Amino acid sequence: MSKTYFTRKRGARQRLSQGEQDRFGKVTDAEIEARALSDPDNPPQTKEQLRRMVLAREVRLTREKLSLSQPQFAARFHIGLARLRDFEQARSEPDFIVRVFLRMIYEDPAKADRLIKLVERQDPVTA
Repeated sequence: MSKTYFTRKRGARQRLSQGEQDRFGKVTDAEIEARALSDPDNPPQTKEQLRRMVLAREVRLTREKLSLSQPQFAARFHIGLARLRDFEQARSEPDFIVRVFLRMIYEDPAKADRLIKLVERQDPVTA
């Protein structure tokens, strides 16, 4: 089994030689865009995909603002864990009501907690 050694810390910028910097500096924006569009492994995102990615980021930022893991957030706010993961990974998008609830959590988590407790105390309507 071979050992792998990393010389660069995660997140650190890769250092380019002066020759590489000069070569990359000569590439125009039009050439960069043409190369990106012709890359079969990385096709351009549609507006719908970009919108989903923005929603996914909002969900994750809401959770991270409270410093909660996915299971903790899902349990605290009564959102299915698999559904939360799908939202955060842009596999599905929250419907309007869930988006409103997530915005409320982001802006005032204490108010969301109070409303959840209020709803939990109410008895279901019997016919």
